[in-house]
Amino acid sequence: MKLTAGGRRLAAAALVQSLGIGLFMASSMAYFTRQVDLSANQVGSGLALAGVVALGTSLLGGALADRYGARRVLAAVYLGRGVCCAAYVFVTDFWQFMAVTLCAVACDRAGPPVLQALVAAALPERQERTRLLAVVNVVRNCGLGAGAMAAGVALASDTPAAYRVTLVAIGLAFLGGAVLVLRVPELAAPTAGAVPDAGAEQQVKSRVVPDARYLTLTGLNFLLFFFDTMLLVAMPVWILEHTDAPRATVSVLFALNTVLVVALQIPVSRLATGQRRTTRMLTWTGAVLAVSSLCFAASGSVAGGPAVAWLAAAVVTLSLAEVIANSAVWDLSIALAPEEQRGRYLSVFNLSVAGQRVLGPVLVTGLLLGSGSLGWVVAAAVLVVAGVAAERVARAAGERMRVEVPVDA
Repeated sequence: MKLTAGGRRLAAAALVQSLGIGLFMASSMAYFTRQVDLSANQVGSGLALAGVVALGTSLLGGALADRYGARRVLAAVYLGRGVCCAAYVFVTDFWQFMAVTLCAVACDRAGPPVLQALVAAALPERQERTRLLAVVNVVRNCGLGAGAMAAGVALASDTPAAYRVTLVAIGLAFLGGAVLVLRVPELAAPTAGAVPDAGAEQQVKSRVVPDARYLTLTGLNFLLFFFDTMLLVAMPVWILEHTDAPRATVSVLFALNTVLVVALQIPVSRLATGQRRTTRMLTWTGAVLAVSSLCFAASGSVAGGPAVAWLAAAVVTLSLAEVIANSAVWDLSIALAPEEQRGRYLSVFNLSVAGQRVLGPVLVTGLLLGSGSLGWVVAAAVLVVAGVAAERVARAAGERMRVEVPVDA
C-alpha cells in the first residue's frame, strides 16, 4: 500500500523504536543478572509487579492524548522510554531497578492506544488506518528480530562497557522515534485549555467511562487476545511437558509465527472493509483459535512426526487468528470510540491486551495446561462463544453509533 508522508514517518518511528525494544529484550536479562548482580527472580518479580501497577497508569496516556494531542503524548512516551533505558546504566540495586522499571513499563503500556489515537487523527479514512497499523505491526516485528540479533554483540563480549553502550543505543533509538512522531501531521489536534461549547462539553461528560457495549467488547477481547498467551506461554510449556516433540520445535514454531504474521498481516488487513465484514472477523477469530486449540490437544495424543505436524498446524492457525484479530480490533476499537474521547476509550480497550499479558499466564498454567487435552477442548468452546458474542456486541455498538454519531461504512 502507498503510505502518506505521515504514515511513512509513523512506520519509520515504529521500526526505530522496535529495534531498541529488540536490543533490550535480548540483552537486558544478562545485563541485570551479570552486571547489576540481581537474581533472575528479582528481575522477574520486578517486571511482574511493574506490569500490574502499569495497568492503572496506562489509562493516563489516553486522557492526556485527548487533552494535548496524541502526537505530543506519543513523542513524550517514546522519550520517556528512552530516558528509562539510559537510566538503567546507573542502576546498582533492586530498588533502583524497580523505580526505573515502573516508569519504563508505564510508558510501554501507555504507548499502543496513543499510537492508535494518532493514526486516527492523522488519517481520515477508516480502511487506511487499519492498513497503516498493519504496516506498523509488520515493521515492528521485523525491527524486534533485527534488534534481538544485534544484541548478540553485547552478549558475546559480556562486558559492562558493551551493555552500557547498548542501553545508550536503545535510548537513542527511542529518541529517534520521538522525533519522527513529532513530524506526523494531525488533522485536528486538541488545544490545551480550550473551552468546548456547551453541547460538546455535555457529551464529553456523559462519556467519561466508555458505554456498556464498548466495555463488553473490551472484556471479550481479553478472551480473543488469548492467542498471545497461547504462543508465548502455553505452546512452549505444552511441547516440553506434554508431547514428545523435539525441544528445538519450540524455537522453530516461534520463527514460523513471526514469518506468518509478517507475511499475512497486511493482506488480511484489507479484509476489514465495512462494519459488517469487520465485525464478522471477530467470529472468525474465535473459530480459528478454537481450531488451533484442538490441534494442540491432538498433538498430545500422538508421537514423533504426527505430533510435530499437529503442533505446526496449531501455530499456523494461531498465527492466522492473530492477524485476523489484529485487523478487526484495530478498526473497531477506533471506529466505536467517540472522537472527543478517543484516547480514553482506546486506553480502556487496551486494558484487555495488558490484562491478558498479566493474567493469561496464570490461567494457562493453572487451568488449561493442568487439565491436559481436555483443557484445550474447553478453551476451544469458550473461544468460539467469545467470537460470536464479540461480533454481536460490536455490531450493536455500531448500529447505536450510526444513530448518535455517524460511523464510516
